[in-house]
Amino acid sequence: MTRRGKLLGMALVGGLALALGWVLGERLFRHLGSPPDIAGIYLPDAQALPPFQLVHQSGRPFTNNDLLGHWTFLYFGYSYCPDVCPLALTDLNRLQRRLATAGADGDTAYLFVSVDPQRDTPERLREYVTYFNPKFQGATGSDEALNPLIKALHAFYQRVDNPDAPERYTMDHTSTISLIDPQGRLRAIFTPPQDPERMATDFLAIHAAAP
Repeated sequence: MTRRGKLLGMALVGGLALALGWVLGERLFRHLGSPPDIAGIYLPDAQALPPFQLVHQSGRPFTNNDLLGHWTFLYFGYSYCPDVCPLALTDLNRLQRRLATAGADGDTAYLFVSVDPQRDTPERLREYVTYFNPKFQGATGSDEALNPLIKALHAFYQRVDNPDAPERYTMDHTSTISLIDPQGRLRAIFTPPQDPERMATDFLAIHAAAP
């Protein structure tokens, strides 16, 4: 065999090896899966949330069972929030509309959990959240009731008193958006600043990767 023939043969074998490696690699990738690359934190081995019971905007109890069967975007805040809460709800509204346009909003829910139960009654919550989007829901509860969910979703809040006007206190709180899967498990945390378009893309990737 000539030197040129040997080189051609080696190239052919190398090409076949590369092709075979690509095919096997793709099959392995599809079998094992790969964590979606999102603008936040993806939790592939998430556990079920601990038992909790809040008060829904309708006045009925809101528990873990209300999270089952759909994907829930959850945000902690309060209706008297002057800045980040309205912005977050505006972003969630844009996210919902973008998913609806893509035909991917049939199994989603959007929950605003107030960390200010003293002022955020169920009636006020209903008026507040549905102003941004009729699909949005609100819930709240005492510190004791909120605590299991706050800890499980790696969130934080605290009251900041106003010495000059006690009724005008504010609430410091995290501004993350938690994504809970249809089995009631924390699947992802979208960290600020949130971009609705990117969140929509990330959600579709997470949804597709779900077992």
